[in-house]
Amino acid sequence: MPFLYTVLLIASVFFYILYEHPFSFYLFAFLLVTPIVLFIMTLCTAKKLKIGFTDKQSVVSRTAKLPIRIKVSNDSMLPCPNLLIEISYSNRIDGKTNIVKINTPVYPHETQVLTMCVSGIHCGTVDFNIKKCKISDMLKIFTMKVKSKNNFLSDSNCTVTILPDYIPLENEIANYADMGLESDEYSKTQKGDDPSEIFDIRDYVDGDKLNRIHWKLSAKQDKTMVKDYSLPIANSILLMVDLSKVEDKADELTLFDSVVETVASVSEYLLENEVPHRTVFYDADRQMSIEQNISDDESHSTMVGMLLQARLYDTKDAVLTDYIGTSESVKCGHLIYISTGYSPNATELMSDAELAHKYTYLLMTDKVSQTALYDEFAELIPIYPGQLDGSIRELCL
Repeated sequence: MPFLYTVLLIASVFFYILYEHPFSFYLFAFLLVTPIVLFIMTLCTAKKLKIGFTDKQSVVSRTAKLPIRIKVSNDSMLPCPNLLIEISYSNRIDGKTNIVKINTPVYPHETQVLTMCVSGIHCGTVDFNIKKCKISDMLKIFTMKVKSKNNFLSDSNCTVTILPDYIPLENEIANYADMGLESDEYSKTQKGDDPSEIFDIRDYVDGDKLNRIHWKLSAKQDKTMVKDYSLPIANSILLMVDLSKVEDKADELTLFDSVVETVASVSEYLLENEVPHRTVFYDADRQMSIEQNISDDESHSTMVGMLLQARLYDTKDAVLTDYIGTSESVKCGHLIYISTGYSPNATELMSDAELAHKYTYLLMTDKVSQTALYDEFAELIPIYPGQLDGSIRELCL
């Protein structure tokens, strides 16, 4: 359009020189004044535009399309022929930034909501930011940036949490209750035989042991009261998640999706079967391992949320070395190590530290050759992205 306008302006100059009719002057004057008028209109419209995300935070499933809604309001009496909105978004896991552009007209005194559907987003926390906005006149001679903070409705940023897809499991679960595992947790619904913790105090019934009688309380109540002891909850299963980067992996986020979906699915399955378990992963920002006891839906959701806000790091086996070095690691029944790369040093460290009775290494891989790997200390199970259901079936919990 600017080129066409330039051609018309040059033609009007020659037309004005060659012809003395008033029309030639009016045409030349009109084309000469047009840029000035368009500049003023564009400047006035730019000051009256307001742009912003309608939702500051949202949560969606990974397989669903991600709707991002942007509200654009034009409070001026002049139209905005061309509005260019440039949006940058990045997943906190790898920090790589992508750019998407939206081009739309905005009519005077009109508010419209633009919906942009983004697909193919990986699990994690995705930050969207309105990087810049530009408006141009109808001939696209002038382009102006929308710079003022007043031009944003509320905030130019929004955060979207992409949840993993859960895999239905029917794996066999071993019983670790009789292994003599230490535990500081007790059942809230079942009584047991641990005298260090009292589950309940009740009236005496025939058959109760004499050593269970609460003599002091019986004297106060003027009736015989007995103590029920608590049932320790065994430290059965530990899910340890290694988020270190792996060389020669073109699509790290696809492997990370597999890690998160595996951890979330196994944890949920254990929770459904009332199996006590823990998860631990390394937080690269705080440089420490994060441990979470999973006992109900709330703790499970908290664990998944923290994992989705984590990011990949370069240090190999950081979660394992930090856990061994800083945590009061209590021996568990089964340690499941979930990683995107194979590290023979990891299983050796687990065994030397005597972290569990049984070790399983879940290796996220897209290479069929990885099935040939053998580990001396742990059972090695390859997990293939896109085939998680079939791969995880090999896991005996």
